[in-house]
Amino acid sequence: MTMPLPLPPRPVWPVGGRSFPALEGMAKADVVVVGAGFAGVAAALELAARGRSVIVLEAEGLAAGASAASAGQVGPLLYGARKTAGQAMARLGLDRGERLNRAVAASGRRLFELIAAHGIDCEARRGFLCVYRSDKSFARAAGRFAEWQRYGGRSETIGRGELGQWIASARYRGGVFLPEGGFLNPARLISGLADAAVGAGIRLHCHSRVAAVRRLGQQWGVQTAAGQAVAPHLLVATGSGGFPAWPELARTFYPVGCGVAATAPLADRAQSLLPRSGPVADMDDPAVFSPAVTADGRLLVSFLLEGRARDDPMRNSAPARRRLERVFPDRPPPPFESLSAGRLAVTPDGLPRLIRGPEGMLAVTGCNGFGLTLGMLAAREAASFILGTPAGDLALPISEAKPLPAAGLMPALFRSVLAPLANRFGI
Repeated sequence: MTMPLPLPPRPVWPVGGRSFPALEGMAKADVVVVGAGFAGVAAALELAARGRSVIVLEAEGLAAGASAASAGQVGPLLYGARKTAGQAMARLGLDRGERLNRAVAASGRRLFELIAAHGIDCEARRGFLCVYRSDKSFARAAGRFAEWQRYGGRSETIGRGELGQWIASARYRGGVFLPEGGFLNPARLISGLADAAVGAGIRLHCHSRVAAVRRLGQQWGVQTAAGQAVAPHLLVATGSGGFPAWPELARTFYPVGCGVAATAPLADRAQSLLPRSGPVADMDDPAVFSPAVTADGRLLVSFLLEGRARDDPMRNSAPARRRLERVFPDRPPPPFESLSAGRLAVTPDGLPRLIRGPEGMLAVTGCNGFGLTLGMLAAREAASFILGTPAGDLALPISEAKPLPAAGLMPALFRSVLAPLANRFGI
């Protein structure tokens, strides 16, 4: 077996583009958004389009969190397609369940429309293939995706004889192709969305970590090292990063470490493995094997992180290499050269969360690894609520910051037990 090579400490998706100054002095707006990832900037754009003034505060550089560390995959799915449209209806009721299912089914299409509307060059391409290892799991998945068609979802089944056009492996029995899913460069997307936000009059400040939040009459005062932003509405969109000023928020999801490893640009652009460049997602693998080929010809693989040391590339990239060796046994996997790491905010029912705080404070979290679809969907719902849509008319319920069972124990359990088991036995 080929041993994994140490990776240099550089991200898969470096963020470029303009810089954004830190907040200085006093600034007022209708809404302050904390977090400049996909959800935060998407919500800000929705609010600005409806005439609201918005300030966005980012603790570090643009997309320093999970957004630019993502695998760039556009999945109009609920929790990796393991949750069904029917389960959402049972969880939320007929009216709200239908609203959510239609929003999920349209989430990939809406993202590509947003990219086109703002002219963002993020190397986006359409198409997402879910593959299955057994006839039973393939048949079950085909039925689930057929159910989504009632809500506007689009899919087509791919038989075993056709799979070779997508993935050069005899391991899979069939697949389901989602034409409104896809793949993109997340760093370029967030940079383009940030440029669009500034063009819409949104004030975006990086290196503006929130030091304190306090109530100022009917307003929220959000204090940073060099300034203060004041607004009647505060939207927290920090995802799995939590929010120290609202510690209860971190217990409303389970944080799960996820990595993305990429090779150098390959001479054959990995066509011998993925003839159509992917993305291809193994839905029978609990550890998220989902390879794709970037626009510059790099093979990219996502995987679950183990242990505490997210900066140990040799250890962390091993699960990705083992999967390549198992899926493509006749082709030695090329060495990885870069690694990004982040955390997923996972919820037991696979649904994102709108969490209500004190009057005027709201949070978006729990995208379950689908920040480009579920995360941005939830952000639009949060913006709608701030704009005055009644809570009962939203596609997502608004809940209190109630801790999940074993919220304090689960992070260590995922790192030390569940992720290693999924990585070793999921293959």
